[in-house]
Amino acid sequence: MENPKIGLALGCGAARGLAHIGVLKVLEKHQIPVDIVTGTSMGAFIGGAYASGIKVSVMEEISLNADWKLNAMMFFPTISFSGFVDGKRIKEFLKSIIGNRNIEELDRKFACVATDILTGEEIVIDQGSLIEAIRASISIPTIFTPVYHGNRFLADGGIVNPVPVDLARRMGADIVIAVNVIPLNASPLKKEKMKKEEIDYQKVNIALANNFKSKIDDLIKFSKISEVFKKEEKEKYFSPNFINITLNTINIFEREIIKLRLEKDKPDFLIEPDTSNANLKVFYKGKEAIQAGEEAASKIIPAIKKHIERKQKWIQKELS
Repeated sequence: MENPKIGLALGCGAARGLAHIGVLKVLEKHQIPVDIVTGTSMGAFIGGAYASGIKVSVMEEISLNADWKLNAMMFFPTISFSGFVDGKRIKEFLKSIIGNRNIEELDRKFACVATDILTGEEIVIDQGSLIEAIRASISIPTIFTPVYHGNRFLADGGIVNPVPVDLARRMGADIVIAVNVIPLNASPLKKEKMKKEEIDYQKVNIALANNFKSKIDDLIKFSKISEVFKKEEKEKYFSPNFINITLNTINIFEREIIKLRLEKDKPDFLIEPDTSNANLKVFYKGKEAIQAGEEAASKIIPAIKKHIERKQKWIQKELS
């Protein structure tokens, strides 16, 4: 019996995007085949790894074994007019997992979305270096420096297409399962309570110094930030910092774009994990996000299976 092509559209959402791993776990558990993967930002990261043949169990293990030291290294600041972080360590991290592979060589059809930061155009990357494609798609404006690719400066695809359902259909998907990890009803900007066990700035400074000895002078300046937080510890809450403001601002307009895009480009199935309690920039606490992805996907599996069966019968009828 001819099987319909199933496309998976994974959305943006920074650390909340770790919920995609939970969704993939459930799809594999129930043997839902995925032929086409599209992704934006964190969805491009997880989707690209999955399309390259990285096992979901390996992705989960990497996520659960990550710690605050890795988080700190990924976001170590650099001096640049274009962004706060140059992304070199993210590329090295991706290379250690995926290796040097081109999109054309992947196990599944894959494409991701980036934004031409100068013109605002949606740029689909479906060939060439997978690492460069992911790096472009995840480049959050003002935080990461844009990527120069194909004579363009590319940034986060979530600016124009946060959940690329239409791209999956254009690539030949008969059934599209979309995953949106940005809560549409919850307020993205919250007062964050400083927890000593969550971020120990003294330990962060020590770890950064050990890993980047060549930047000791910068670290000395950077370490002074911890003195500011020590003063703030006297209060329960503090004003959001630069990264929080940037991430939440982008999160707000991405949420609004998602509403409009999903009205226009309706997926066959929409999975929306409850990630409202997840911190956008804390990538080393993936357990809760992964579980949220599993729970949301499990609820919709029966309907997906029925739809696939109906589609198979329809295709068979058309072919006979």
